[in-house]
Amino acid sequence: MGTNRETLYQAKKRTVQALARAGIERAESETEWFLCSLKEISRSHFLLIASEVYLTEEEVISLNQMVQRRISGEPLQYIIGYESFWGRDFLVGPGCLIPRPETELVVEEALRHFVKGSFLDWGTGSGCIAATILAERPLSRGVAIEVSPQAIEWAWKNLRRYNLLHRCLLWHSREMSDIPVPSQSLDLIISNPPYIPTAAIGRLMKEVAGYEPYVALDGGEDGLLYYKELLHVAPIWLKPGGMLVVELGDSTQGEVLANYNALGLRLMNLAKDFQGIYRIAVWCRV
Repeated sequence: MGTNRETLYQAKKRTVQALARAGIERAESETEWFLCSLKEISRSHFLLIASEVYLTEEEVISLNQMVQRRISGEPLQYIIGYESFWGRDFLVGPGCLIPRPETELVVEEALRHFVKGSFLDWGTGSGCIAATILAERPLSRGVAIEVSPQAIEWAWKNLRRYNLLHRCLLWHSREMSDIPVPSQSLDLIISNPPYIPTAAIGRLMKEVAGYEPYVALDGGEDGLLYYKELLHVAPIWLKPGGMLVVELGDSTQGEVLANYNALGLRLMNLAKDFQGIYRIAVWCRV
């Protein structure tokens, strides 16, 4: 598939055809990501040089391997090795949940309430939430919690990449009780917890269910398991006036949690995403 005297434009044309035949919906844009990753150039630069620059023999082989991995269902982000979040590129790979655009809305909401102080990011994954808050709030310090040893490694790489490790404690924990947080010490708790009901995981797209970590998806029988745990510990960890900000899976979960009796917390806001789905819930420690 291809020769070592192939321009970027020629490589793009055949790769788009191969991905489209395999049912990849965004074949053209994904092809450009592959080629930009190989050449380490921006997409705008790619458009300027596509007809003039050739792939090397090694790059042709790498491109063909990328295409086969994508056709097999592997996520684009794992193949190119990163995903953009809040204007920064975060390294991702197997064992790490891929950052989503809707999670940027959760960070945006948290930053409305949080100017400085201490925060905890529960289920940090790639570390994109913790790193963004630390970068946007220079007077903050964070604790980033993660159950997966593989994901902890990705978070560590990303915090180091942006010179933020010295302001963040990475903590591997399976139980809320293991987390070293003194009572009433936090100004913010933020989380994108697992929220897919267990029975629904098998119905997700192959690139999600087959590749992204199960532990980052499974929210228990009703998808609400970890929300209930967070609502239990938040009144203990938060200072009076501190905020709990979480991402929601859908509007049904938002409606249930809006009526959940969380002692010591007052529901401040349920916010929708651009599709009109309740995506963010905010509680205040009274």
